[in-house]
Amino acid sequence: MATVGSATRVDGVDLQMMVSAATAFARPQTGVNASSADTEPDARFSQAARLHSATSAVMDAAARLNKTQTWQATKATSDNESVVQAVSDRAAPGDYMVNVDAMAMAQSTASATFSSLSTVVGIGTLNIELGNWNTSLSTFSTNPNWPKASVMLGPKDTSLERIRDKINAAGVGVIALVVSDATGSRLVLRSTSTGEDNGFKANAEPTAEASGEAAQALASMGVDPRSVGGNDPLTQPAQNARLRVDGRQVQSPQNLIEDEDSGLTFRLNGEDPEPVRIHVESDTHAMAQDIQSFAHAYNDMSAQLAASDPASSDGIMQAARAIQQSLQDAFSTTAGENSLSQPFQSIGIQLKDGHLQVDAGALDKALRQTPAQVEQLFDARGGAGRSSGLATRLLELARSDTPLAAALDDTPPTNELDTPSAAGALFRQRLLEQYTQSSSMHEDEASMSANAV
Repeated sequence: MATVGSATRVDGVDLQMMVSAATAFARPQTGVNASSADTEPDARFSQAARLHSATSAVMDAAARLNKTQTWQATKATSDNESVVQAVSDRAAPGDYMVNVDAMAMAQSTASATFSSLSTVVGIGTLNIELGNWNTSLSTFSTNPNWPKASVMLGPKDTSLERIRDKINAAGVGVIALVVSDATGSRLVLRSTSTGEDNGFKANAEPTAEASGEAAQALASMGVDPRSVGGNDPLTQPAQNARLRVDGRQVQSPQNLIEDEDSGLTFRLNGEDPEPVRIHVESDTHAMAQDIQSFAHAYNDMSAQLAASDPASSDGIMQAARAIQQSLQDAFSTTAGENSLSQPFQSIGIQLKDGHLQVDAGALDKALRQTPAQVEQLFDARGGAGRSSGLATRLLELARSDTPLAAALDDTPPTNELDTPSAAGALFRQRLLEQYTQSSSMHEDEASMSANAV
């Protein structure tokens, strides 16, 4: 499983300095000019802030349970993850057959071999262009979004290491490595991005003052298959990922592919002539997590409300009380046809001693056997003799001119927002992290080889 290291900088700003500065700013002052307001924070304000946060969390959780997408969440599993992984937020349940014909690759080239790292390379200019090579490598189309870039090589840049450093510092869409083995040392250039539109060519132009041998050495840094002759510098052409989803052709410049037609996101890990079966089914676990999150948020709000001053009439207090009263009304056994108490108990949820309690086993069983019934209890709009589901009732409190709407000062999400399930979004993020980490590992391996010279 991919792991995420601790971040130390964001946009060039040292996070430790930010934390230290914020801590110093927030630290109570003890000097002669410090006031009582500085040294004794208002406990009532912090309690109100906690209650506001808890109340907002309840409404956010209710909004998720009021979205159709929440109840249509699906999950995907692959029978061969070494070839392809998949995640689904909206793919229809069923089986999908995926063939991975090619993975996305970055162009990689190597210069001629130098017998020694001390070989003097001529002073001059290395011109680099990004774009697309045709299949026979006879035509190169420059990418208009990446103008031609020139890397100037001066008198101090006449070694392979210096040329590598100059290219990497230029930020021209190509990275350089020095790789050495028993035959000598070579300068390896590679696109920073995969995909056939991210290929490149390089043209070296020695200065007139360069010696013939040094000029020839610099010229060998050029990458243009049309004019290299017998020396083929292209070790890996740039290419797109190519796969078939139930026979339908799909291409992508990356190995992390969001396929709109199927509603699946794929991460390609390898090529295989045999098809991989992707099985998609309802993600009842994600639905249960959203329900558990709602119960947790409500119980936290109730605890914060109980700890607050009962004599307070502040807006957020009224908002929390309105939510609490609405929930009590919904679970009241005397509410007639509008009572949700009995049907909620049948799926393992009850309001007891002011707290929402969820029987995970009973809820899981209900989600597997009668998912439509569970959805209706939260998201119903006038069905089964009840005015609406629980989440819908709570959101109605904030859609009208009520203390809750004023206190939250926020428009709750509506059913039209296409937000993925929490579990689906998490897995999608993990796929992206794995994809990024995999690319970084390849770069690290190449760098280790280069540093071994």
